[in-house]
Amino acid sequence: MSEEISKRIDDVHKRFDDLRGDISRRFDEVNRRFEDVNRRLDEFGAELRELRVEMRSHFRWTVTTMVALFGIAVPVWMWFLSLILKLR
Repeated sequence: MSEEISKRIDDVHKRFDDLRGDISRRFDEVNRRFEDVNRRLDEFGAELRELRVEMRSHFRWTVTTMVALFGIAVPVWMWFLSLILKLR
């Protein structure tokens, strides 16, 4: 009877050790997945920052071009209209 209880206790200890190992492996896998997700988020954030800088540069170029063209086009158009009105 004592031997049987001892075997069962050893079996329970072995099962607990297996369970601890399995849980440890699963936690390691989950930690690895979280690290992968964090790495991907960091890469995505870096790409977004690069895109934002690029878009800001393009936006500045577009606004500057529009202001320059509008600043040139309006006076030229007004001058042209004044010439037409003078000719009448």
